Amino acid sequence: MYLAVTNTMRQRAADGRFGDQARIERFVTSFAAHYLDAVEAWRVGGACADSWSAAFRATGRWRPIILQHLLLGMNAHINLDLGVTAAAFGDGASLDAVRVDFDAVNDVLGELVDGCQGALGSVSPWFRLADRAGGSGDETLIRFSLVVARRHAWSVANRLSALEGVERTREIAAVDAATAVVANAVEHPGFGPSTMLLAVRARERAEPAEVMRLLRSVRPASP
Repeated sequence: MYLAVTNTMRQRAADGRFGDQARIERFVTSFAAHYLDAVEAWRVGGACADSWSAAFRATGRWRPIILQHLLLGMNAHINLDLGVTAAAFGDGASLDAVRVDFDAVNDVLGELVDGCQGALGSVSPWFRLADRAGGSGDETLIRFSLVVARRHAWSVANRLSALEGVERTREIAAVDAATAVVANAVEHPGFGPSTMLLAVRARERAEPAEVMRLLRSVRPASP
């Protein structure tokens, strides 16, 4: 999914959609690096953020459905990484200049919702059924969740931009801990929802490679 986001951002930069193309490219590259660094650390047994560790541990368990895996990754990447990235590109005086890049990434994430749901529906029959039964309500809920995550990430960026050294490191650790709590709720939402998700998971047969192929081909619903 993040590859779909990156490809979309690259195309929009090439089309001249951003006033400062070099800055948006640096922003997106830095943002992606947080995920890539976490993956590499996990693969070699090193330390990575607790929220990313929660997402990676879930890949070794059968029960989470595909959507939960996506939400676990988005949780760490938006609620933690996005704010840290934005803070690194500005301080209390210049952070507003970064808002354009910050909003551009979030806009693309929101525009990919419909395409991602369609991709998941093709490999998760009961998810597709639930999606149809929910009408537009579930898309609205997901977009609302992204708005909430965006506001949280911007709040994180503002707090971090005013801190340095040990204080900054401690604040990032605190944000990571809170994000890990959200990850636990995503994977373990309670008895009722978990029972429903178990039924959805029982019908999911796609291999990870197939899911990744579908997700990286997703394109925004709007121009």
